[in-house]
Amino acid sequence: MNTKERLIATTADLISRKGFRGMGINEVLSLVEVPKGSLYHHFPKGKESLVCEAVKYGGMSQMYRYAKALKGKGAEEGLLAIIDVMIDDLERTNFEEACPIAIVALEASESTEDIRKACDEMFKGWQVGLAQWLEKRNISNSLEKSEQFYAVLEGGFILSKAHRDVKYLEQQKKLVAMILNS
Repeated sequence: MNTKERLIATTADLISRKGFRGMGINEVLSLVEVPKGSLYHHFPKGKESLVCEAVKYGGMSQMYRYAKALKGKGAEEGLLAIIDVMIDDLERTNFEEACPIAIVALEASESTEDIRKACDEMFKGWQVGLAQWLEKRNISNSLEKSEQFYAVLEGGFILSKAHRDVKYLEQQKKLVAMILNS
């Protein structure tokens, strides 16, 4: 990994563990072991552009994990597998880590239009990707159903993280068939 990639990956990791407001540039630079000038060399707008890239990196990493969970499954089984990925993430990290997109969207998307756009872009990418996957399984209105699924999933995720209890994500499993059959 080159310096730019390490800065992005480290930022995404810190955001997922500490949130946008809890992650500091000095900590990123210390962990990557580079001077402040390296940040501005790779990201002329500083923290803002670094966070935008970290959102994209974190979103693509999560999308890859979802795609892996969907592989070889039917529509309902696949959506349940995505929920299980979120449950596993929370349990594996003792509720300490979170999706960097959700965290940034909640904490920082009002800060700048670029950060809001990065969050929007990643969420839309997830929705479109899932819609295409659902279409291949002959699910009608696949984009609308994908949007509904992610709205339900993100809500269950936030409640599960806040309450430190995966029951809210488990409850979302009951809605999968309803979404697919609507």
